[in-house]
Amino acid sequence: MWFIYALLGAVGKSYAGFFRKKIANSIGGSTYIWIGYSLILLIMTPFMFVQLPEVLDSFTKFPAVVFGAALSYLVATQLNLEALKREDLSYTAPLNAFVPVFTLAIAVPFLSETPPKFGLIGIALVVSGAYIVSIKPDRVSWTDPLKRLLTSTGARLSLGVALCYAINTILMKILTNHHFSAFVVLYVTTLVGWLLLVNVPISRRNELKAIRPSDKIAVLGGSLSSFAGSFFHILALANTFTSYATAVRRLDAVISVMLGWRYLDEKNIRIKLAGSIIMTVGAVIIAVS
Repeated sequence: MWFIYALLGAVGKSYAGFFRKKIANSIGGSTYIWIGYSLILLIMTPFMFVQLPEVLDSFTKFPAVVFGAALSYLVATQLNLEALKREDLSYTAPLNAFVPVFTLAIAVPFLSETPPKFGLIGIALVVSGAYIVSIKPDRVSWTDPLKRLLTSTGARLSLGVALCYAINTILMKILTNHHFSAFVVLYVTTLVGWLLLVNVPISRRNELKAIRPSDKIAVLGGSLSSFAGSFFHILALANTFTSYATAVRRLDAVISVMLGWRYLDEKNIRIKLAGSIIMTVGAVIIAVS
């Protein structure tokens, strides 16, 4: 059953990226995030009263960790929206496979974790897949994909997204290692993120009023997809090892490429699909080895 939960989590994450791409050029990042956080809090708050002692405990014992987890996720979402303004969904989504690479790099020195046996093979596959995803049909030199990966604003923003998600993963792991439930962790980080954007209804009131009906649907779809992705990912984590659930979650890259081709008319899909599959395999190797 955990595999189904993890797969649904990957689908939710990919659709969140799809809806973000649709509104990336028309709605500011902080406005989108504030609306999404408000919806999630409205859904979760009634269920959290019975866990109020644990919620308060997380704030009193690990305030810096909770704040860091909330801030890193907020920054990752903001950078993701900025990247989607500049690049296709089918290009930015596969670069999320760098999350386990950055997580591994952080976990070894800060959590004293031992590198996985086949970690270097996984990293090599992720980098190779990123090279393939960056290939354009009009390339002149074999170095062009590398130049795009290192110089394109959208690519660099996507790598920043992956780094922020990796930091977020480490901080989340610290909280769960101290026996805070996944729902409590999700709730408190969302609450802190919402509080960091509490000025949005005032500072962005004109933007909120000007949101078009079609964009409202996309914002709602992105918010619900993001919530569903996190919700099913938590269910998967509750029923299997973290590494297994994380590995299946990387399938969101492949799904995102197909969404970009089918609904956003994005090009060069075969190359991107091949690269995303290779990156996903590399991420799986890192996760399960």
